[in-house]
Amino acid sequence: MNMKDEAGLGLAILSVQQALISAYEKNCPFKPVRIGKHSLKWIHELKCLIREGRRLFNTCQADIVPQSLELYRETQRRYRKEVRKASKHAWRTFCNSINDIPLSVTQGSF
Repeated sequence: MNMKDEAGLGLAILSVQQALISAYEKNCPFKPVRIGKHSLKWIHELKCLIREGRRLFNTCQADIVPQSLELYRETQRRYRKEVRKASKHAWRTFCNSINDIPLSVTQGSF
């Protein structure tokens, strides 16, 4: 390439640009983006507990047996406990996933 004239300089720029683009595409491959909602595993478990609680609530309304009401209340307690546990687990996972804190934030210079 002759970079003394404008055409040679343009070709040099084009070849550098193509090299940068190909290096980027090789190191950062394209990943398809999932559109739509996807539920987490613990959400499915909570949905099952909600469904069970609703079924027991309907049973309590149909017959006036103290045992069915106690089963319903126990299911409610278990559901609330699982929600708290899942919430704590999600928060811990999020906090552990943060590895790269900028140096300027840790030193207090904003």
